[in-house]
Amino acid sequence: MNFKFHHMNLCTDSLPRLTKFYQTLFDLGTIKDEEHTVVSGQSPSRPYTGKVDFLSDGAIEFHWAERDLDTGFKMKQFVNPMAHGHFCFRTDDIKGFMRRCDELGIRYSDYGTWAIPGWYQVFLQDPDGNVIEVHQPGVFGK
Repeated sequence: MNFKFHHMNLCTDSLPRLTKFYQTLFDLGTIKDEEHTVVSGQSPSRPYTGKVDFLSDGAIEFHWAERDLDTGFKMKQFVNPMAHGHFCFRTDDIKGFMRRCDELGIRYSDYGTWAIPGWYQVFLQDPDGNVIEVHQPGVFGK
């Protein structure tokens, strides 16, 4: 059995704000194809009726969805798939990324190479408080 990362899903109370943040900061494009068309309207087989924006960097998919804390109850399931988490973007220009954050007025924490040797890490939060790591491999020192 083989696995590969497919997508990250985040839930938000302000879909336009979250989508704009990621498109502006990371230049993510919109995915518009038959596979990513969401059927609107609630039914027993599809109790989630929130809007979803599908984005991509060309390799990885990101699914930003309107928050619905009752999806698990509606589906009669214990696990609600609407959760927060930590995820990471890898870059080849961490200093350029920090300049971009500065230009956009986005606060970040510069951790340098504290955890994994050679991985220069910066951490920030999106408008909903989700933690994002951005790192560049092959960089030593702060």
